[in-house]
Amino acid sequence: MNITQKRFVTINKWALIAAIFVYLMGVFTPLKYLQPGLLFALGAGFFCLLHIPYFASRPRVAAHLWLFALFVTAMTSTVPLDKTGEGNNLLLMLTVLNCLIPFLLLIRGNSEEKAPKKRRLKVVTFRTVVQCGVFMIWASVTSFCFIKGTRPDLLFWAMFHVFTVAVFPVFIGRVLCGWLCPNATMQDALYKNMNYKRPIENLPKAIEEQSNTCAMNTSGNVDKRAPLVPATLLMSWFPMFFAETVWDLTPVDWYPISFMYGLIILSLLFKWRKLCTHFCWLSSYRCLNGHNSLWRIRYNKSKCRNCKRCLAEAACPFYINICNQENEMPATCCLCFSCMEACPFDDVITFKRAPEEKARLKAEGKAQ
Repeated sequence: MNITQKRFVTINKWALIAAIFVYLMGVFTPLKYLQPGLLFALGAGFFCLLHIPYFASRPRVAAHLWLFALFVTAMTSTVPLDKTGEGNNLLLMLTVLNCLIPFLLLIRGNSEEKAPKKRRLKVVTFRTVVQCGVFMIWASVTSFCFIKGTRPDLLFWAMFHVFTVAVFPVFIGRVLCGWLCPNATMQDALYKNMNYKRPIENLPKAIEEQSNTCAMNTSGNVDKRAPLVPATLLMSWFPMFFAETVWDLTPVDWYPISFMYGLIILSLLFKWRKLCTHFCWLSSYRCLNGHNSLWRIRYNKSKCRNCKRCLAEAACPFYINICNQENEMPATCCLCFSCMEACPFDDVITFKRAPEEKARLKAEGKAQ
C-alpha cells in the first residue's frame, strides 16, 4: 500500500482518536479500567502527528512506535490499572487492536514522499518528546484519580503551576504553551490536522487584531514591538482566578480535570490555537511574567530574505508577525521553534544574534 502524507495523517489521526475514546471509556465510566499500553498508544499517535513531514516518508519507522505500544500492552496485560481487580477483556482487546492496526498498515506500506531537505532540529525533536511525555503523565495521574481514588494529580498540578508561573517565565518565557500544556499538544498534533468546518471560523476583527497590535512597552526596548497581551486573555483570567481563590477549587478532584477538558473541548470551536491566543486563562499571566525572560529566539532582521510568503509566520502557533519584530521574538513566543524550523534559511531565526545583526543594531543606535 502506498502511504501518501494524507494517508499517513489519516491512519494516525484515527488511531489516536480511537485511543482517546478507549481511554475515556475506561476512566470515566463504571468500567474503571486502563491498560498501561494505551498511554503509550496516545504517545505514539501524538509523536507521529507532530513529525508528519519526517515520518510520512518513513512509514515503517513510525510503525515501530505503535509496535512499542503493542509490546507494552502485552507486557502489562495482567497488571492493568483496575479498580475491581477482575480485569476487562473487551478493553484489553480494544487496546491491542488500537496498537496493532496502525502498526500493520504502516509496516506494510511504501511511501513515495520525499524527506524534507532541511533536517529536523534536535531541539524540536526534544520538545515533542517532552510534549508527548507530559501528556502521558497527565493522562496517567488523571486515570489514577478516577480509578484508584488517590490524588497524584495534586502533585502534578502543584509542580505544573510552580514551574510554569514562578520558574520558567523568568528564564524561558511562555514555554508552557509550547512544551507542557496537554491542550497545546492536542491542538498541535490532532486538531491542526482536522479539516472540519469550525463553528467559529473567524473571530471578530476587534478581537483578532489584538494579537497583531504593536505597543505596550513593559520592559524597555526588548518588548517595544511585542504584541499586546490580548484583553480577552485577561478577561478570561479574572473570573477563573476569582473562582479558584474564593472557593479553593484546587483540592476538588473534578476541577483540575474539568478545566483542562474544558479547554480541549472549547478548542474544537476555533481554528488551530485561536483559543490559546485569545481566551486561555492559563496562558495570560504566563505571558505577562514572560516579558522579562532571559532567553529569547533571535530574529536577524538584517539577514531576512523578505520572502513573498513567510513560512515561519505560517508555522507560528501564536500568529506572531515575525517580520515586524526588531531583533528577537516577543514575550508571546512560546519557544516551540516551529518558526526556526519552517524558515528555509538557517541564519534568519537563530539562538544567537548574528554578527551582521549586531552591526546593524549598533549602527542604528549611533544614528539615534
